[in-house]
Amino acid sequence: MTIRNFSTFFWKRFEEHKDAVAFMAATPEGVDALTFWEWTREVQKLAMGLLDAGFEPGQRLAIAAGCRREWFDVAFATWLNGGVVVPLVAGRDRRETLRCLARAGAEWIAADTHEGLDAIRGQGDKIPPHLRWLSFEKIRVGSPGPNTFEVPDLVDAGKDLLKRGKLDSLARRTYELDASTPAVIVYPLEPGDDPHGAYFGGGKLAVMLESLGADLQLEPDDRLAPLLSPGWYYGFFLTLATLLQGRTLLVASSARELEDRFAELQPTLLACGPAWIEGQARAWRRRIENAPDFLKHVEATSGPFGLGRALSALGSGAARSILYDPIAKSLGGRVQRVYLAGGAAPDEVLDVLEAARVPVLGVWGLPECGVSHLERPASRERGSVGRPVQGYVCKLEDARTGEPGQILVRSDVLFDGYWDDEGPREIADGYLHTGVRGRIESGFLFVED
Repeated sequence: MTIRNFSTFFWKRFEEHKDAVAFMAATPEGVDALTFWEWTREVQKLAMGLLDAGFEPGQRLAIAAGCRREWFDVAFATWLNGGVVVPLVAGRDRRETLRCLARAGAEWIAADTHEGLDAIRGQGDKIPPHLRWLSFEKIRVGSPGPNTFEVPDLVDAGKDLLKRGKLDSLARRTYELDASTPAVIVYPLEPGDDPHGAYFGGGKLAVMLESLGADLQLEPDDRLAPLLSPGWYYGFFLTLATLLQGRTLLVASSARELEDRFAELQPTLLACGPAWIEGQARAWRRRIENAPDFLKHVEATSGPFGLGRALSALGSGAARSILYDPIAKSLGGRVQRVYLAGGAAPDEVLDVLEAARVPVLGVWGLPECGVSHLERPASRERGSVGRPVQGYVCKLEDARTGEPGQILVRSDVLFDGYWDDEGPREIADGYLHTGVRGRIESGFLFVED
C-alpha cells in the first residue's frame, strides 16, 4: 500500500464512503446522524480555522476529552494541518497530565469545556504563556480569554475562508507532508511520574489502522459504541480503525449518556474496559437478588452467593426472563459482540453474556505497537486475547512450548521511538520486548496479570 501521507490517505478513504453514516450522536433533542461527506466538510472548515488561528505543521495538539464527535473533528483537522495528535484521558491527575504535555511539547491543549481546560491550567502558575487552549464548547458568559479558542468559532472562521477561496493554503500544507511525518504520540493509560510517549509516523499509522480494521470483520451496517476514552490507546486505535472502514461511531457527551441512549442508537458492537464489565456484573447481581424466585430460594439456604450460584438458585427459565433477555434489551437489542480491552472478565460474567447472546472478544496491545492481538467472532479461546492482527508476529522469549515467557512482538508498524528519546521498552532483533509475560496455545495469546 503506497501512502503519500496520513491526511491524504484518510481523506481518500472517507470519500469512498461519503454516503455512509460516520457518526450518530446522542443529543438532548434526539439522535443526530452525519454522513462521511457532511462530516469531512466540517473537519475541513475546522482545519481552515486552525490554520487561520496560527496552527503550524509539526505542532502537537493534546486532546483531553471524552468520546465526542468533536474529539475526531479536532484530531483530523490537526492531521490536515500536518500536526501531531496527543490523546490524553480526561480527568486524569493534573500532575500526570502536565507531565505528558511537557514531554510531548504540546503547544495546543483541547478539552470538552472551558472547565476542563481550567482543570489543566489550575491557577495558571508555571503554565507557559505561549500555550493555546481549545474548548469544544462555547463559554456561556463573557469571552474565552487570551490564547483560548472555541471549536464553533474556528468552524465559522473556516467556513468564511472557504467562501473566499482560501482552500489552497490548506491543500498545499496537506500535500507537502510525507508518510514519515509524525502523526500521534501515545501514552499508557497510567503514565505515572515518568511518562514516555511512543510516536508513530502517519504512514505506519495508516497501515496499522487498515490491518486492524480488516481484522475487526465489520459488517456494512455495524455501529460501534466506544465505552472507553479515545485518550486511552485502545479507544484511539479501535475507533479510528472503525471510521477508516467506513463504519459508524456512536458518540455522546459522556459514556453514561451513551449507554443510557442505547435503545435509540442500537449499537451492534461495544468496546469497553474491565471497569464497565465489573459495573454490569454488580447490576446483574442486584437484579437477581431482587427476583422473587431467588428470594424464596435464599430463605431456605445460607452462606455467601456468588454470581454463578445465584444464577443456579434462580433457575434457567427465570434467568432468561429476569436477566438474559433484559441484558440484551439494555444494550439496544442488536449488539453482536463486545470488545474487552486491557483486562479479562471472570468466567461467570462471560457465561452470563454468552447466555444473553453477547459474546466478549479479547483485545490486547501496547502504546508501542498498537492493537497487536484480538479475538475474531469465529476464532475464540476463552481467557485469551486472540491471535495476532495481520502484519504482526508474536513469540515468547526463551519459553518452552506451553510455558510462559516475555511476550515479543514484531511488525513493520512498531513505534518510531519515544518522543523524548527514551522509554521503558526497546526493539531488539526486530522484536518489541514488551516486558509483559504470557503464554501461547494454538496461536492464541494468554496474557498474565
